Amino acid sequence: MKTRMDECDVLVIGSGMGGVRAAIEARRAGLDALIVDKSILARASATIFAGSLVARRPPEYLVKKGLIEPGMEFDRPFDESFRYFVKGGARTGGSEYTANQRVSMTVACDMERRADELRDFGVKDIFSQMWLGPVGRKGRDIILPMVDYAKKIGVRSRQMTMITDFIRQGEDIIGAIGFDILRGEFVTLWSKAVVMATGSHGQIYERSYAPIRMTGDGYAMAYRAGAALSDMEMMGFDNWGIAEPGLPQYWLPPSLARLSGVLRNARGETFFMKYAQEHGIIGEGATLSLNDTFSKRYGRPFIELIPHLIKACQTEIMEGRGDGAAVFIDLTQVPEERMYLDHNGVWTLNILRGFDWKKRPIRIAPICMGDFKGGGVDIDEKGKTTTRGLFAAGDVAPGSSLLYALVTGVLAGRNAASRALHLQMPQVSSQTNDWIQHQQAQLETILQRTLQDGPEPKDIKNRIKSVMWRCGGPLRHEDSLREGIDSLTKVEEELASKVAASGSFRKLREAVEALNMVTVGQMVLSASLYRTESRGYNQRVDYPNRDDKNWLKKTIITREESKMKVRPEPVELVFISPEESRERKQ
Repeated sequence: MKTRMDECDVLVIGSGMGGVRAAIEARRAGLDALIVDKSILARASATIFAGSLVARRPPEYLVKKGLIEPGMEFDRPFDESFRYFVKGGARTGGSEYTANQRVSMTVACDMERRADELRDFGVKDIFSQMWLGPVGRKGRDIILPMVDYAKKIGVRSRQMTMITDFIRQGEDIIGAIGFDILRGEFVTLWSKAVVMATGSHGQIYERSYAPIRMTGDGYAMAYRAGAALSDMEMMGFDNWGIAEPGLPQYWLPPSLARLSGVLRNARGETFFMKYAQEHGIIGEGATLSLNDTFSKRYGRPFIELIPHLIKACQTEIMEGRGDGAAVFIDLTQVPEERMYLDHNGVWTLNILRGFDWKKRPIRIAPICMGDFKGGGVDIDEKGKTTTRGLFAAGDVAPGSSLLYALVTGVLAGRNAASRALHLQMPQVSSQTNDWIQHQQAQLETILQRTLQDGPEPKDIKNRIKSVMWRCGGPLRHEDSLREGIDSLTKVEEELASKVAASGSFRKLREAVEALNMVTVGQMVLSASLYRTESRGYNQRVDYPNRDDKNWLKKTIITREESKMKVRPEPVELVFISPEESRERKQ
């Protein structure tokens, strides 16, 4: 099989916010930067369908109506943003105080400058997309101008090129291998430094709102290359996934109308009101009025309610009080004008075409949100992973938000460039060449197999998704986690070694994604089994409480002697601890 070779100073894998920003930073340093994506540039990333970068201030008329709480404002002190990041965690790197505080502080200190800098890249409106502008445009008005700017300054790119593994020689990452889907050939890319910005892994679940290519490739490749991953159990869900027959499995965005709705079970009971009272989550000033938004109703910022909403909805379903695998959001009493006050409301109306929400409640159920998570390839405040020469940015690292991706993209790009400036192109050993040929031979074997030899990749993917939703979904238990690990082991042994691409490089991409999904699924289940508490997005029904005494730790996953190992690592409370946070609040 033909192999095409290329080399660059800084190789960037992935073209979302983190990847494009890293490439721009490397090119600004005068280096040859190459972006590689397994799809079309930017189109398969979480960035393009995400919300706005940030809202400087919500529109005043909404605040006066009492319909929205203030958003993340750059006018606030940076330490307030930092505390929000550490506590909320899953938005920026961890969950409920397991975040890397040095990274969180860096994001808090740097985010305003990096957001303002987007104007230099042709982004016209960096603050208001959450409220204003064309319906459903979301992140495209940020990332597409950035891609154009990167091309303009000389960043090279390769589209439709699937990277399958990093090349490790000794202690260093010196490039990557993969294949060009359109040309039908293998590729070997040599580099002085590699930035991975491959996104999250939301597609490992049956119910998922993540982009279809979000299969966790970067996690699996980093793991095989010897890098450490942290808090992989912190995979995010939301309770607003549509579960109506005949409607797409979309997510209802957080419009003012949705936040004014009432959750009901199949009996018509307002179950979350009861849950909030029983679990003591009602805050000061709560109105408990079903006419108010969730934040006013329960006296807590809405983002703090999300884990509780997921747990309450899934509990109703699991204990038989739902309508099959769903509960209901009742919008029938919400004034219609609220649907038109923000573009998320108008977008919701478009999603619900053909469904009369004014006459009957909508079936919803928890759904995996690909960009809600707190785990990933472990990095420091310079974007470095634990493997030399490999950097990470965006959702593949332990955080999730466009701000996080933007700042970590700068960190990874700058420090990858610093490394590349002081190195010569690596000299490749015969052992490394042998390894590359072996990896390509394995890919060629999959490519040449037909359906008579084994299953199609999509069948393996569906089996993985089913196992992960059943055993590692929003609520978890030791028995189901162990069942899931055993099931994925069988997938790996029985199916992954027989997967067939039938001569198609597009199916070969699917096959590699399926193999990566098995590995990532095992990470999520193993880390969740290891963490015997409930914290943030890791909700264990057999360990329902947060346990700071024993579990103020990260879970670290590494590959040792070809086996997956999980170990704890104490959180470095360098700036703030849960106790200090409570004292400050009092």
